This record gives sequence, C-alpha cells and structure tokens, in this order.
Amino acid sequence: MKVIQISRRLLPALTFACAMGVAPLAMAQTAAAPAGTMAPMAAPAAPAAAMAPVAAKPVAAKLTKAEKFKTEAAAQASCPGDTVVWSTMTKSKVLHTSRSRYFGKTKHGVFVCEKTAEAAGYHLAKN
Repeated sequence: MKVIQISRRLLPALTFACAMGVAPLAMAQTAAAPAGTMAPMAAPAAPAAAMAPVAAKPVAAKLTKAEKFKTEAAAQASCPGDTVVWSTMTKSKVLHTSRSRYFGKTKHGVFVCEKTAEAAGYHLAKN
C-alpha cells in the first residue's frame, strides 16, 4: 500500500469537505488505476433522512383575554364543569393546581380553565 502525500495547502480544504459530508476534490490511488496515476474518489451517498422535509411543529392557540381571569371566582363562573388552575403567563407555560404552593402567587399569572389552557399548549407543573 502506498501512502499519498497531501500538500499543506490542500489539507484544510480536505478536512472541511469531509466534515461537511462533501466528496473532496482530491484524487486517491485505486487498485484499478495504473501505478502512478490518480483516479477520482466516489461521492458518498446522501442519507435518506437528510433528504426528507422537516415537519413543522403544530402551533398551539394562545389564551385570549376573555379566557384569563383575575379572581378564582370569576374563572369558576366561566367554566363550571372544569378545574380552575393558575397559569404562569411566561414562555414556560406552566399550570398550577389549587394544591400547589404557587397557586395564585406568581407575579405574572392568571386563573384559567384547565382544558382551555391545555388546548393552548400549557402543561401541569411537576411539583
């Protein structure tokens, strides 16, 4: 087996091409080619997963102003058959039940109906 010497100018380009999954433009010694000649390298096959389109995440509806309540009584009157929860109105989208120590106590929160909040992408707290 012969060792192919690569010039210092080509090494960074080859390293980058290999890291990107692109067939390098360099030539390699093959058994089929006559001694002392260079044959081009075959391009790697692209994986099927890389060619598939990326599925978009479903966008959850936002809570409207009419679905947010300042008091627990107002929320209970609006949704009599549903549980009233405290929702943090932040990116975390966390719901706190009446048994939670944060129920009605966080700075940016409102009372909401549990089913309405879950439909909008909110989830119950893990504590």
